Amino acid sequence: MQPHPDFAETDLPRRAEIGAFQLTPLSPAQVDEDFEAVIGSKQVLRGLFGDDWPLGLTRDDNLTDMGWHEREFTAKRSFAWIIRDPGGRYLGCAYLYPDLGKRGHGQVVTWVRDSPDRIAQLTQFDRLFQTWLRSYLPDGYILSWLNNADIS
Repeated sequence: MQPHPDFAETDLPRRAEIGAFQLTPLSPAQVDEDFEAVIGSKQVLRGLFGDDWPLGLTRDDNLTDMGWHEREFTAKRSFAWIIRDPGGRYLGCAYLYPDLGKRGHGQVVTWVRDSPDRIAQLTQFDRLFQTWLRSYLPDGYILSWLNNADIS
């Protein structure tokens, strides 16, 4: 698997501290933690990744997805992180999907699990993440942004 041309010479960190948030790798080792967060937040995630996702998602499906995310990150084709609070609690996920059809374009998707302060956390994280991520992107890189702020 070849790296995306925009990231062939770039190493995005697998771990980082961004303000009060921590990024850790999304991988099969976190399948139970991720599955619990996704299923426990399905009402604020429904349709974020198309159609009715995560309705019908099984732990085995999630394990397959987690393996894919890890392989894609290692190959520098797409990038996925768990968002954690300062105590290490799983808050949600952040993804960067470079456009496979052209250079200089990509999509960021972020989500935060269902909680009373979800929108505030997501807004704060997105602002900090965008600043952090821009420091690793090629000059002029165009990002589209999608999150679960409008899903209720």
